[in-house]
Amino acid sequence: MLLDVCSLLLIPYLLGHAVASAGANHAPASVKIRNGTVVGVSDDSSRVQRFLGIPYAQAPVGDLRLQQARPLNTSFGTLHANSFSPACYGPEKDSNPNPSEDCLTLNIWRPFGQYCGGELKPVLVWFYGGGLMSGYTEDPTFEGTNMVRISSEINKEIVLVSVNYRLGPLGFLNGQQMADLGLLNLGMLDQRLALHWVQENIAAFGGDPTKVTLFGESAGAVSIYSHMMAYGGRDDKLFRAGILQSGGAFPLTLANTTAFQETFDSLITDTSCVSLKDASAAEQLDCIRQLPVETFLSSVGSSTGQSIDGSFTQTSVQFAFPEGKYVKVATIVGANTDEGTTSGPTGINTEDQLHGPLADGYFRPKLLPNSTVSRLLSLYPDDPRHGCPYNTGSTPLTPGKLDKKACSIFGDIVQIAPARLIAESLARNNHKGHGHKAPVYRYRFNHLPHDVDASNITRGIGTGLEQRYIFSNLIPDFPWDQALAYEMSSAWISFAHDLDPNPGGESALPFWPEYGRDGKSMVFNGYGSEIEEDTYRRESIDYIIKSVIPYGAL
Repeated sequence: MLLDVCSLLLIPYLLGHAVASAGANHAPASVKIRNGTVVGVSDDSSRVQRFLGIPYAQAPVGDLRLQQARPLNTSFGTLHANSFSPACYGPEKDSNPNPSEDCLTLNIWRPFGQYCGGELKPVLVWFYGGGLMSGYTEDPTFEGTNMVRISSEINKEIVLVSVNYRLGPLGFLNGQQMADLGLLNLGMLDQRLALHWVQENIAAFGGDPTKVTLFGESAGAVSIYSHMMAYGGRDDKLFRAGILQSGGAFPLTLANTTAFQETFDSLITDTSCVSLKDASAAEQLDCIRQLPVETFLSSVGSSTGQSIDGSFTQTSVQFAFPEGKYVKVATIVGANTDEGTTSGPTGINTEDQLHGPLADGYFRPKLLPNSTVSRLLSLYPDDPRHGCPYNTGSTPLTPGKLDKKACSIFGDIVQIAPARLIAESLARNNHKGHGHKAPVYRYRFNHLPHDVDASNITRGIGTGLEQRYIFSNLIPDFPWDQALAYEMSSAWISFAHDLDPNPGGESALPFWPEYGRDGKSMVFNGYGSEIEEDTYRRESIDYIIKSVIPYGAL
């Protein structure tokens, strides 16, 4: 099969390469796949070719709105893949720039080289974050050229893929009707179809379908562990490794909770579909599919997200991973020092003011018991010197006297404790001696960029900050930032290439050991990275893992 594909793409590839060699800035690069010929662009300065906006599914519009994504079944002829496709809609029309329902596309970057008969390269597949409500591949933070260029410079070449998937009510609408029709978690199933597309097509671009690593941040990390535990841990051989950056462990419920059901019902009661209030689920969906997208978005309720569907998602990660119900793959699990500045409330001056937000939680389906909230409050000091953002002393960065305490608790609940839970579960299952052992690595990103200013200092080393370093994009023109970005890109590339994040050679990073029973973790910092034991705030985080994260989850 591969030889046949190569024979088809050899002539256009050589022609494009010849033009590039002649000195053109953006010479074409052509790859033939089942659906047609994909014509990308070549960047001579970086020696990277990119293919942007490639559809991996039929457009989910009209009768295909709120349907599971369907594979392309027609030829697109010649696709000039020189620009990103529109972003997917979020919960509001302007959640993402330039949105469209026709958004199920992916992008590919590969290094210059001979792709016929040569050795296939490991593949990195990126899923963006955004709470399953926002995010898009055109975000300049995720542009893949620098990462692929670095892979050539360290002699560990990779192919990089980024994926658009449906979000908000168009990707994660719930309600009993959606459950009855088997139409839950559509955005996750978009990703799954994209991974199948990679298996079928990436060899034509020089990528090895047997050496795929998934990586993503926040909701992107949640997506990855969702694929690890998909279908009860069934291994469809779609990937061999995963990198979870700042992923949470949100308690999942069934699709017919009050909030989920009200969100769906609003599309009937608040639109022209009201006459179908007592009709069948199929009739209601048929009407909803005909609504203008502006009407759909302005009418739909606000509660959307991943839910238990009994098939793709059978339980929450806080149960699946400790019980070993997941695909055993090499994994990196990490978080940033000041995650809580994204999720924690501010303007908090008393514990009474903090009690309500803590009980209500973050994506939590029911209130935490008063005893649990009281215990949480007692485990964290009021002293701002020990709060989040950390290492900022007593300096008040926001108005509330207890804001640092609030951010510390919320950060631990939403991302820090889940990362430790996941890493400990994976490492523990490795040591049980059953089945395939997969290495587990842990990190904490602890670097404040040189270009941070008064407008964002309150976030400290907050959620998502590591992404620009991993992709080596938008980095301050400052030696320590530039060096850290190169080292982190090299570590991620090395993990995809060798299942080991240690770049070797002249890397300035200390040796990164497996997490293991002693919980060794890399601390990334531009002024000197180091290895620590993952034991900080042990009592409070252990309590969260035991009593908070599982509460309300199925």
